[in-house]
Amino acid sequence: MIDIKAETENEMGLFDLIRSDLGRFRQTFSLRNAPYSHNRVVWESIFFKSGFRAVLLYRLSHWFYIKGHTYIAWWLTRQNVRSTGVEIEFNAIIGPGLLITHPVGIVIGRGTVIGPNATLFQGVSFGVKSWHPNSIRKFPRVGSNCFFFANAAVIGDIAIGDYCVIGTNTVVDQNMPNGAMAVGSPAVILRDKGREHILVWQGIADSFTHKESKR
Repeated sequence: MIDIKAETENEMGLFDLIRSDLGRFRQTFSLRNAPYSHNRVVWESIFFKSGFRAVLLYRLSHWFYIKGHTYIAWWLTRQNVRSTGVEIEFNAIIGPGLLITHPVGIVIGRGTVIGPNATLFQGVSFGVKSWHPNSIRKFPRVGSNCFFFANAAVIGDIAIGDYCVIGTNTVVDQNMPNGAMAVGSPAVILRDKGREHILVWQGIADSFTHKESKR
């Protein structure tokens, strides 16, 4: 797994992160085989895509947090809950290219670290495993290019590798190697199945993008 904190906070500025997030939302137009332009992606994402607004408000809150303006960051986090139904703590660390498809019910705890190009569906939670003093500060760490489907829960001081898939209603409280898939509660870990699925999905998305670019 990469050093997500260094990549996110030291190499990419706020606007670069937002552009990377917009790029993920642009992919949704390609997947639907819908015509789009840069302006359409920007305006529809801001005004009609609550998932993008959730990501944007998180980016702003985190930027104010690292600049030392904690109360502004906190206020933006509360506005995010009110307007989108998402609670992403301002001191969570999330890499570029975050895509939230349906935001309602998503919770990302304050110590969570998530790598680049994560995809989250509704009701996904990242948090602590218990209220015990030894556990309350221990949050998950997630690699790059991972998918978390509806109502998945990732809890405790665990590491999720790159190219992992966590299925609907799955509860993960153990480490996952690169490319794995988790299904069920408690989770059953299937090695290499996650990478296999993601490569198929990416191939489909790339084929649509290629067709769109030739129009």
